[in-house]
Amino acid sequence: MKKFNWGWGIALFYSGFVVFMLALVYTASQHKVDMVTEDYYKKELSYQQHIDKINTTRKLKQQLLWSVNNEAVRLFFPAEVAHSNIKGEVVFYRPSNSAEDFTVPITVDSSGIVTVESEKFKKGVYRMQIDWSAGDVAYYNEGIVNIN
Repeated sequence: MKKFNWGWGIALFYSGFVVFMLALVYTASQHKVDMVTEDYYKKELSYQQHIDKINTTRKLKQQLLWSVNNEAVRLFFPAEVAHSNIKGEVVFYRPSNSAEDFTVPITVDSSGIVTVESEKFKKGVYRMQIDWSAGDVAYYNEGIVNIN
């Protein structure tokens, strides 16, 4: 049996450190990382258009509003654009799980309201990204909804 001395202590310490680092690397490589969007860099190049949409949206007299209840999420478009040809899409982004993200095309009823039924949602927090246009003018809104 070998006698335990400083040499063995240092060797044991470094061996333990190497095992710890290997376990840390393995654990980190198994962790799932969800990006906000898959084509992040492509979207970054067109960001000035996004800024222009936000500035145009801020100039509206009445802003886009939404309400959340047990039945649906309703988007209320401003009266000044409600009778225009409104097109676009609403992206419901789930920060905790990208597999639960979904996109809904905007179909406005006669009173300027878009309704997204609650069966599309799971309980939790969603971030809404509303990219829409009325006629030839593009707009953009964001918001957070909490589904109970």
